Amino acid sequence: MQALSFAIVHAVTGFVNKSDVEQTPLAKWGIRIHMSVLPMIFMIIGLIIFAKMNTLTPDRVKTIRKELKELNL
Repeated sequence: MQALSFAIVHAVTGFVNKSDVEQTPLAKWGIRIHMSVLPMIFMIIGLIIFAKMNTLTPDRVKTIRKELKELNL
Protein backbone atom coordinates (compact mmCIF):
# COMPACT_ATOMS: atom_id res chain seq x y z
CA MET A 1 0.00 0.00 0.00
CA GLN A 2 2.84 2.37 0.86
CA ALA A 3 4.72 1.74 -2.38
CA LEU A 4 1.54 2.22 -4.39
CA SER A 5 0.73 5.52 -2.67
CA PHE A 6 4.33 6.73 -3.15
CA ALA A 7 4.23 5.88 -6.84
CA ILE A 8 0.89 7.57 -7.43
CA VAL A 9 1.67 10.76 -5.49
CA HIS A 10 5.16 11.09 -6.98
CA ALA A 11 3.82 10.62 -10.50
CA VAL A 12 1.04 13.17 -9.98
CA THR A 13 3.21 15.80 -8.28
CA GLY A 14 6.28 15.49 -10.50
CA PHE A 15 8.76 14.44 -7.82
CA VAL A 16 12.30 13.99 -9.20
CA ASN A 17 14.34 11.32 -7.44
CA LYS A 18 17.75 13.04 -7.48
CA SER A 19 19.37 14.70 -4.49
CA ASP A 20 20.94 17.57 -6.45
CA VAL A 21 17.67 18.75 -8.03
CA GLU A 22 15.48 21.32 -6.28
CA GLN A 23 11.95 19.96 -6.03
CA THR A 24 9.00 21.92 -7.37
CA PRO A 25 6.47 23.33 -4.90
CA LEU A 26 3.97 20.71 -6.06
CA ALA A 27 6.48 17.92 -5.40
CA LYS A 28 7.09 19.35 -1.92
CA TRP A 29 3.34 19.19 -1.31
CA GLY A 30 3.45 15.57 -2.41
CA ILE A 31 6.03 14.86 0.27
CA ARG A 32 3.81 16.59 2.84
CA ILE A 33 0.90 14.44 1.71
CA HIS A 34 3.02 11.33 2.39
CA MET A 35 3.98 12.50 5.84
CA SER A 36 0.61 13.78 7.06
CA VAL A 37 -2.48 13.33 4.93
CA LEU A 38 -2.10 9.66 3.93
CA PRO A 39 -1.22 8.42 7.44
CA MET A 40 -4.17 10.38 8.83
CA ILE A 41 -6.53 8.85 6.28
CA PHE A 42 -5.31 5.32 7.03
CA MET A 43 -5.57 5.91 10.79
CA ILE A 44 -9.18 7.10 10.41
CA ILE A 45 -10.02 4.07 8.26
CA GLY A 46 -8.43 1.79 10.87
CA LEU A 47 -10.34 3.50 13.66
CA ILE A 48 -13.64 3.04 11.84
CA ILE A 49 -12.90 -0.64 11.18
CA PHE A 50 -11.91 -1.16 14.81
CA ALA A 51 -15.06 0.57 16.06
CA LYS A 52 -17.25 -1.57 13.81
CA MET A 53 -15.55 -4.84 14.77
CA ASN A 54 -15.20 -4.19 18.51
CA THR A 55 -17.74 -6.37 20.31
CA LEU A 56 -16.62 -5.70 23.88
CA THR A 57 -19.43 -4.26 25.91
CA PRO A 58 -19.57 -4.11 29.71
CA ASP A 59 -21.90 -7.13 29.73
CA ARG A 60 -19.60 -9.09 27.41
CA VAL A 61 -16.58 -8.29 29.63
CA LYS A 62 -18.47 -9.56 32.69
CA THR A 63 -19.33 -12.78 30.87
CA ILE A 64 -15.73 -13.31 29.78
CA ARG A 65 -14.42 -12.67 33.30
CA LYS A 66 -16.93 -15.14 34.70
CA GLU A 67 -15.88 -17.81 32.19
CA LEU A 68 -12.18 -17.18 32.96
CA LYS A 69 -12.84 -17.51 36.67
CA GLU A 70 -14.67 -20.81 36.11
CA LEU A 71 -11.64 -22.07 34.15
CA ASN A 72 -9.27 -20.92 36.93
CA LEU A 73 -7.38 -18.61 34.59
